[in-house]
Amino acid sequence: MRNGHVIFDLVVHIHNHLDENFNDKSKKILQSNILRHATMLKRGVEEVPSSELFFRRAPDPKRVYDRIFGGDSQIDFAMAQVVPAFDTRNESPEKNIQRVHDLVQIDPRRLIFCGGTDPVLRGQKTALQDIQNQISLMGAKSIKLYPAHPFGHAWRMDDPQVAYPMYELMLKLGVNLVQVHKGDPQGAEFLEDLHPRDIHQAALDFPDMNFIVHHLAFPFDEAAIDLGARLPNVYLAMSTWINMIKIAPIETAMRLGKMLRWCGSGKVIWGSETPLWPSAQHLLDLSWDFQIPEDLQNGWGFPSITDEDRSLMFGANMLRLLNMGD
Repeated sequence: MRNGHVIFDLVVHIHNHLDENFNDKSKKILQSNILRHATMLKRGVEEVPSSELFFRRAPDPKRVYDRIFGGDSQIDFAMAQVVPAFDTRNESPEKNIQRVHDLVQIDPRRLIFCGGTDPVLRGQKTALQDIQNQISLMGAKSIKLYPAHPFGHAWRMDDPQVAYPMYELMLKLGVNLVQVHKGDPQGAEFLEDLHPRDIHQAALDFPDMNFIVHHLAFPFDEAAIDLGARLPNVYLAMSTWINMIKIAPIETAMRLGKMLRWCGSGKVIWGSETPLWPSAQHLLDLSWDFQIPEDLQNGWGFPSITDEDRSLMFGANMLRLLNMGD
């Protein structure tokens, strides 16, 4: 806990970014961009040597667990998420999914499993079976989706034939939390396929389903904020862009200020993207203590961040969405 408030880290991963997992042009584009991004973020945590960055080593669940909960960590819970961009890496989807579940099994009291699948890459029948197995057998409390794929091989969140059967099955199995990668282009995806516009109709058609938009859909952040402001079941994750907090504090303040001005802190959720950022606690320290500068509050109408706001964004919102109670 931090200052008496429960801390919930929305998004942690266990990546495999070794060279052996990337063997063609499109996959190497993604690997190169992630390497560039992680190297840039390292400027915010200078004490971490390059050899300690996640892409330099084989994936190790215990090592990732220690990055989240080790030492003086104040993080109470975290959600380990499958990355269902299965066409961007060589390893099988089954291996990807199992590795995330292995991480959760280290401490299932504190780690919550977020499954993931894809109705195009896996085929709809297999995708539905993935959801069935991940919820019923592996204990998934949420499902992660990546609708955009390299070279325009994308699907839409509001497609009644492709996407809606997944939501229907999730609700039937008692899970009402979908998370979706929007914005944050990583490889050969078409930028327009990463726009969050397809969430609007899906959220209207499934009012009992909650949708978390990751990365604020940047560079479509204003569209994502508009969705979060108008639709009661659309939430916005800080994932990835909050990791820029030390490198680009004014840019971070602008994004956070717009979110809070239009949506309020009840719609915003913190996540570390560990191990992209080497220390979840370090990022928590920077994020929790962050305040929007007074000149931006006065000039842009951004609110001051209160401890009540922090309590919601850093834990209470996720506890409510997962019905975890007190």
